[in-house]
Amino acid sequence: MAGEIAEFDLAHSYTTFNTCYKDTGLFGIYLVCPDNKLEDAMWYTTNNLVRLCHNVTDEEVERAKTQLKASMLMQLDSFSNIAEDIGRQMLTYGRRMSSAETFARIDAITTADIKKTANKVVNDEDHALAAIGPIFELPDYNWIRRRSYWHRY
Repeated sequence: MAGEIAEFDLAHSYTTFNTCYKDTGLFGIYLVCPDNKLEDAMWYTTNNLVRLCHNVTDEEVERAKTQLKASMLMQLDSFSNIAEDIGRQMLTYGRRMSSAETFARIDAITTADIKKTANKVVNDEDHALAAIGPIFELPDYNWIRRRSYWHRY
């Protein structure tokens, strides 16, 4: 997705986020787009989310795992960030996990796990969307909902 966003100049910035809770979680994508690129940005975003259900390569998964581990280590750059990490782990797991244990859990994730999870939370599911600003070109919810799955014949 990053390559397509950059190649077609679809967004000024974008980021993904993931928040874990004890019994649920929240993930999403935050885009800042020019008003005349919203439909294209949404098309590439939904297409790439659904692609996770079908066409994920082992190389992509390994790259994502490496990026996740690096990001997790870089976030522990201050006492307040470390305290936040400890608090989040205490709320989520009831204990603090070592980096080694966390990385072992990340390393255990397979391409099949990604596809299975994506099929559970992305494929043909309802999604939430919030938008502000000049959003006249933002597709309506039905357009977005119809792109939460691929027709495969």
